[in-house]
Amino acid sequence: MGHSYQFRCKDCKHEQQLYEGWGFMIHDQSATDFLANGQVKLHYKTQEKIINLSKTHNDLHLKMEFRIYRCKNCLQVSDRLYVEVIQNDKVLHKTQFKCSQCQLRLKHTNIHSLKYVICPKCKGNRFLKNKELVIWD
Repeated sequence: MGHSYQFRCKDCKHEQQLYEGWGFMIHDQSATDFLANGQVKLHYKTQEKIINLSKTHNDLHLKMEFRIYRCKNCLQVSDRLYVEVIQNDKVLHKTQFKCSQCQLRLKHTNIHSLKYVICPKCKGNRFLKNKELVIWD
């Protein structure tokens, strides 16, 4: 199960919901099951990587979950679908993300340790966690 967090800007009233964790559709699974059912849509490069690794490696396992990231430069937060491709406890691939604003690599963050974030709409620093919606699936 996952958690959902709602942020709201005190200045412009913009709201954003962020997801963290796994659920019914997003969960750990074998690469074979993932490729057979095709229900979860990943970035085309990640999907291509899984297909290529499946051709040369057996018994691949996918760890999939939503994670919350923060840009070190513009201090904006976003949630992204993180995927690790694993074979026998060895990580063969990890997804990495870039900020859509400044193109720097995003850093996985602990949502509970954030003092503040920048509002994606008005760029103010009063974008605060409004609610924690406990479980999503």
